[in-house]
Amino acid sequence: MKKLLLTVVFTSFVISNIFAQRLLTLENCTQLALGEDNQLKIDIEAEASASDLRKAAFAGFFPKLSANGMYMWNEKNIALLPNQLATRLGTFNAANGSFTFSNPDFLKDLPAVKDALSSVLGDGYQSVHDKATFDIHNVFVAQVGVVQPIYMGGRLTNLYKMSQSAEKIAQMKSKGDKENTIVKVNEAFLLTVSLQEKVKLAAQYTDLLKKLLENVESAVEEGVATKSDILKVKVKLNESELIKSKAENGLAMSKMTLCKLCGLPLNADITLDTSNIDSYSLTTENTFIDSTRIKNRSEIQILEESEKLSKAAAKLSSAGLQPNIVAAANYVASSPNVLDGYNKDFLGGFNVGVVVNIPIAHADAIYRYKAAKHAANVAKLELEDATKAFTVEANQTAFRVQEGNKNLKQALLNLENADENLRLAEEAYNEGVATVTDVMIAQTGWQTAYNQKIDAAIDLRSSELLLKKQLGKLTDK
Repeated sequence: MKKLLLTVVFTSFVISNIFAQRLLTLENCTQLALGEDNQLKIDIEAEASASDLRKAAFAGFFPKLSANGMYMWNEKNIALLPNQLATRLGTFNAANGSFTFSNPDFLKDLPAVKDALSSVLGDGYQSVHDKATFDIHNVFVAQVGVVQPIYMGGRLTNLYKMSQSAEKIAQMKSKGDKENTIVKVNEAFLLTVSLQEKVKLAAQYTDLLKKLLENVESAVEEGVATKSDILKVKVKLNESELIKSKAENGLAMSKMTLCKLCGLPLNADITLDTSNIDSYSLTTENTFIDSTRIKNRSEIQILEESEKLSKAAAKLSSAGLQPNIVAAANYVASSPNVLDGYNKDFLGGFNVGVVVNIPIAHADAIYRYKAAKHAANVAKLELEDATKAFTVEANQTAFRVQEGNKNLKQALLNLENADENLRLAEEAYNEGVATVTDVMIAQTGWQTAYNQKIDAAIDLRSSELLLKKQLGKLTDK
């Protein structure tokens, strides 16, 4: 037991260290998040369900074969003649095989003849009554049949079209949810990258201030600077430490969010790959985006399929006003049966038929058809409105990408100038021709330029991500 416990603890420790040492790229995080998202697993099941429903609708075009069996017990048999039959001559009694004359004086002078005649008539009726009585205490029936729709007024065709649209809608919903997951993990990754870079920036800025503080303290000892200069640097250093602490806290929370999306332990000390932070491609979307370029967007495709589904539903409603023709063939066998007299042999036979149903006065079907047509018109108008709105939205994002390109170019140029300005300020201070304030101003300018470069790069990447989603290209390989 102790060995097992030690093994579990050791394994957990190793796994924790693996995660702690893990370097994640954007592609790694995206794949982890796609595998972790339960909504995507639900979408897979929904797609499979829609696919099976489409196959079921297609199967409706083909014959349906079925078999049925029945057993029934009856208390009484079928008797075609009554137990007592009254006639003008007399009354027959099948229970005891007797016959009673209506006229008691009939053949009273010939009692032997009367008794013999009564016995003959009673026995004869009893014999006929027994033959006209059929045993149905135990009845067995078996049936095998096939039904083939011939014309259903378009019901089967439109049901199949509706199932096709429903399947495509499920696929597009899955695509949309996948895109949403990609967007969420990308946004979390970019935010974490931004904070990770800002922590580095804060650390570098703090190191610059510490180095400056050492230089100022040396200058004070040499009598070329004052204690006031030291206080100025210390104030800036304290501010820098505070900024660094806030950035580290923000980074820790952002990492937890990213780990949650990726299915990693929340306390995993992950490190993100920022090797391309300074080399984001400055792609430009200059071409006007018309409605044809957003056709791959999942929301548009869902609305298009919804319109098709509504049209098919309207035609399906009209099927209630059309004739229906169905052919059927059966083989039915039973015991007892009357196919060859009445006997208890298990005998049967084939039958073939056609059923035609012609609606004549179905006002409810008419109004259902009209309602379905209105619903189809609504779906068409919604598609038109959404297409226009999404086209405008995509063009706005394209402008943001263009503006982001310009901002990043300018930010990179500003950072280059800030680097040079800081170098010159430090050299000037070391040569005694610049003050501490001049160096701190240059350092602040460098920090601002570096910070703007990070924000511009992240903003551009976010805009590019959003534009890909709006153009339906986010899931392209």
